[in-house]
Amino acid sequence: MSTFKLGLYLLLFVFTHHLLPSQVAAACREKKQKDLLHDINTYRKVLNLPIFKKSDKPSCLANKIANDLEDKHCEDYFHYYPLPGSNPKIPNFQKSVEKCKISINTTKDGVIMPVCVPKLDPDNLFSNYTKSNRYIKYLKNSKYVIAGVGSDSDNEWMVLIISTNTTSGDFSSATSLLGEAMKGHWVLMTTFLSVLVLLFS
Repeated sequence: MSTFKLGLYLLLFVFTHHLLPSQVAAACREKKQKDLLHDINTYRKVLNLPIFKKSDKPSCLANKIANDLEDKHCEDYFHYYPLPGSNPKIPNFQKSVEKCKISINTTKDGVIMPVCVPKLDPDNLFSNYTKSNRYIKYLKNSKYVIAGVGSDSDNEWMVLIISTNTTSGDFSSATSLLGEAMKGHWVLMTTFLSVLVLLFS
């Protein structure tokens, strides 16, 4: 019985000191991401602009980019200008797109906006996005309606990705695009076979 209790205590110790802190940190990052999007959407409402709807694919990409920027200094922030579409200055951009199973053709209208703020202070984050000349013109543009948010584990880099809901900015997956192409192919083949049956019947 004492061996069982010792094992149970050890298991609780491992959970408390290893698993729980990482879960708490992840929950904290998610809250900061959610709060940023909420604040920016409130800002958009005041300007009578449509709010951003959070989407999984841009959020996946934002998290990958934030993690890739993790070892970069805050001073490097000025090297990453917001660019619609692919941004070759962002480390491992193509790999991140592939990991999130996104077709590069559906990211052309997306704008990637990284910000480096120590401890991801909410007020500083909001100011960096809404009072920065590099980002404000995108946030005030009504054509952008989709958003993804991600941050690194060191709590320094936040990445906001905004995009349109068009085919060139919906961050759809390569597999779904292939499926649509195949569906069109099968419709064409079915029509062709139907015509052949009618001709020879």
